[in-house]
Amino acid sequence: MKKRFENKYIFAGITAFCVLAAVLICTFLFINMDTVFGWFHKINSALMPVYIGLGIAYLLSPLVNKVERTIFIPLFHKLLKKRRAVREVSRAVSVAVVLVLAIAALCWLAMLVVPEVLDSIENLTNSLPGYYQNIVNMADEMRGKHPEAAEQLTDVAKAVYVQLIGWLQNELVPTSTELVGWISDSLMNAMGVLFNIVIGIIISIYLMAGKEKFCAQAKRMLYSVLPVRYADCVLNVGKDMNWSFAKFFSGKMIDSIIVAILTFIVLSIADMPYTALISVLIGITNIIPFFGQYIGAIPSAFLVFLVSPFKGILFVILIIVILQIDGNIIGPKIIGESIGLGSFWILFSILVFGSLFGVLGMICAVPIFAVVYKTVKGWSGEMLGKKGLPQDTGSYIKGRPEKGAKSLR
Repeated sequence: MKKRFENKYIFAGITAFCVLAAVLICTFLFINMDTVFGWFHKINSALMPVYIGLGIAYLLSPLVNKVERTIFIPLFHKLLKKRRAVREVSRAVSVAVVLVLAIAALCWLAMLVVPEVLDSIENLTNSLPGYYQNIVNMADEMRGKHPEAAEQLTDVAKAVYVQLIGWLQNELVPTSTELVGWISDSLMNAMGVLFNIVIGIIISIYLMAGKEKFCAQAKRMLYSVLPVRYADCVLNVGKDMNWSFAKFFSGKMIDSIIVAILTFIVLSIADMPYTALISVLIGITNIIPFFGQYIGAIPSAFLVFLVSPFKGILFVILIIVILQIDGNIIGPKIIGESIGLGSFWILFSILVFGSLFGVLGMICAVPIFAVVYKTVKGWSGEMLGKKGLPQDTGSYIKGRPEKGAKSLR
C-alpha cells in the first residue's frame, strides 16, 4: 500500500514537471518568436533541394513506372538472366531516360515559348496607344447620336488605358526582361540556386530508383510510432491524397498543355493577334479549376477586341468552343472520373483555399478538399453504422430515419 502511495506521488511529480516544462518552452517560443521563425527559415532553406527532389520524383514517377513496365523490363528479360538484375537495370535506365527527356522538353518549351511571349508583350506595349486612339475615334463617331454613351466610353477607355500602359511599361516589361536576365544570371552566377536544382535532381534520382524501399521505411516507422489502427488510418489518408493529386493535378497539367496547344493552333488559323501570349495565358490559368478558364479568357478577349472588334467577337466564339471541347471531351478523358466533389464544394474549396493561400491554394484546393470530404464522409458513415442508421444522404431528406431503415439507392 505504501509503495502504491509513493508511485502515485512520483507520477504526480513527473506530470507537474512535464506541464511546467511545456509552459516554459511555450513561453520561450512566444517571447523569441522572431528567432524561432529565423530557425524555421534556415531549416526550410537547407531543405529546399529535398523539396525540389520530392517534387520532381512525384511528377516523374508515374512515367518512370510506365516506361519501365512497357519497354525496359521486357527488353532486359531477353538480355539478362537474373531477375534482380533485370529489375535494377530497368529502373536505372528508365529513370535516366525519363529525366533526360523531361529536361530536354522543358528547355525546348522555354526556347519556343519565351521569345514569342516577350515579343507579344513588346508589340502590345507599342501598339496600345493606337488601340486607345481607335476607341476614341469610335466614341467621336457615336457622339452625334449617343453623346452620353460616347462620353462614358471615352472615360472608361482612358482609365483602362492609363492603368494598362502604366502596368505594362513600369511592371510587366521590366519584370519580363529582368526574368530572362535573372534566369541567365542564375544559371551562370547564382551558385546557390544552381546548387539546389542540381542536388534536387540527384535526390529525385535516388527517390525514383528506390521509391519502394523508402515507402517501406516510412510505413515501418509509422507502425512503430502509432497503434496499428491509427497507422492504417494515416496510410489510407495518404493513399487518398496521392490518388487525388495524381488524378487531378497531374491530369490537369497535361490537360492545360493540350488546351494551350489547341488554342495556339486555332488562333493561328484565325489570324488572331498575340497568339502565343494568349495561348500561354489560357494554358496557365486553365490549371485553376472553375475560375481559371474565365481568368484567362476575359482579359484575352478584351485584348483582341482592342485590335479589332470583329476579331474580338470571333475570339469569344472560338474560345467558348475550345473550352467546351476541353470540358466535355479532353478533360474527362485525361482526368478520368470525378474525384467525388459536387460543383458547390469545388467552388467552396477554391474560395477558401484561395483566400488563405493565394493562387497555389486555388490550384491545390480541389484535391486536398476531396480527401477531407472523403475522410469526413467515411467517419460519419462509420458513426451512423454503429448507431444502426442508414449512411446515404438520401435517407435524411424527409427527416430523421428510424434505426434499421433501409438505405435509399
